[in-house]
Amino acid sequence: MHGLIGPHLSFFDYGCGLGEDVQLLRAAGMEAEGWDPHYRPDVARHSADCVNLGYVLNVIEETQERERTLLAAFDLARRVLIVSVRVDQSLNSGTELSDGLVTNSGSFQKIYTQAEFREYLQAILGRKPFMASLGIAYVFKDEAVEATHLAQLSIATPKRERADLFSQFAGDPDGQELAEITRDLGRPPLLSEFDRYPALLMRFGSRSRIDRLVLGLLNPQTLSEARAAKRNDILTYLAMLKLRGVRPPRIRLLPAETQADIKLLWRSYKNAMDEAEQFLFQLGKPELVRQACLFAAVGKQLPSDYYLHRSAEESLPALLRVLLFAARQIVGEVDYNIIKVAMDGRKISFMKYKDFDEEAHPELLHSVRVHLPSTSYAIRDYSSSENPPILHRKETFVDPLYPGYNAFSELTQQEESLGLLSRPEIGFRREWQALLAEHQLQIVGQTICKT
Repeated sequence: MHGLIGPHLSFFDYGCGLGEDVQLLRAAGMEAEGWDPHYRPDVARHSADCVNLGYVLNVIEETQERERTLLAAFDLARRVLIVSVRVDQSLNSGTELSDGLVTNSGSFQKIYTQAEFREYLQAILGRKPFMASLGIAYVFKDEAVEATHLAQLSIATPKRERADLFSQFAGDPDGQELAEITRDLGRPPLLSEFDRYPALLMRFGSRSRIDRLVLGLLNPQTLSEARAAKRNDILTYLAMLKLRGVRPPRIRLLPAETQADIKLLWRSYKNAMDEAEQFLFQLGKPELVRQACLFAAVGKQLPSDYYLHRSAEESLPALLRVLLFAARQIVGEVDYNIIKVAMDGRKISFMKYKDFDEEAHPELLHSVRVHLPSTSYAIRDYSSSENPPILHRKETFVDPLYPGYNAFSELTQQEESLGLLSRPEIGFRREWQALLAEHQLQIVGQTICKT
């Protein structure tokens, strides 16, 4: 739950039913309790760090009682209230009653839209909710807790597997020699200038991957890249605070590492906050969004859209990261592995492809497209489609250090050499399979071969 509950925090489930979740949390060592008007009416309602109001508002018929319940649950929360409701789901049958339906079983159900849910919480509680997912929202009581939550979303920590890979390369004699030559030349050497490339390719993969590892060993460049990445993170964090209307915490309340970064990168904390405010104005400028897409270090650029795998989001320019944050404020966290950003910055799509790593050409299962100017969204489900869209050139979506990058790239080279990627209709499963059959080809794993 995004670190909002844990062993050091108390939890109260307001409307807990039989209390199964409470029992599970207690078994995990948490301080947890729950109250329910039908099943646990004798339990005292008391304040807690985190209060959960899960799928309760849907079943309250009387609107004033619904409002009182929401306010009572929020009043008990010291740090955050988690609210969940049913959204965008139609009932097969029922009789209209008040602002909902009475189902065949005799129970009342109020079905919200995501926008209605967000606006209702803000109107009743007077706080801007953080939309964690479809039908799930966090309403923070403590601004410092919200600021910490946003920091966790925006300020990256080094990935362990990458650190291990750099460590392995740094200890390799050929890797050290290549780094020294690159430093002397001011650029990666040509094949004629370094005869150990084949050995390194066997151990570390593609040329582009090796070049990135070498850059990681060059201290001046490493420092420059690290500072740029940290500046990106902090600008994103401060812009998120501005976008949410949350007052930035005093600098002394930030982690010591972040304080040091701010002092290194800006003349003052105020300068950093001013830059973040100016930075937010760029969201409404299509030419700046397009420029950010075109200059992104990783991803696939098309005339109208930019695509990226979820694993590489931390490499995005700050402007694009804030755009994604704005989109998540509308739909929350959804299941996806590819993002699509319209070059004008007006639309963000969260796309889920089936078995991205394992399938050579994964099929699109569903997409959630967010229209930022209208704060609306649309869901498209391809899971039962007879001819879903599929992906090609998977390596273009990921960082060269991504596991499987080499295999993705080699398959693309095979398909290009066979002339398979020049037809526009291959973006769909049926047409792609017909083309393979026409050439008497099949794909096994990440390799193409004759049938």
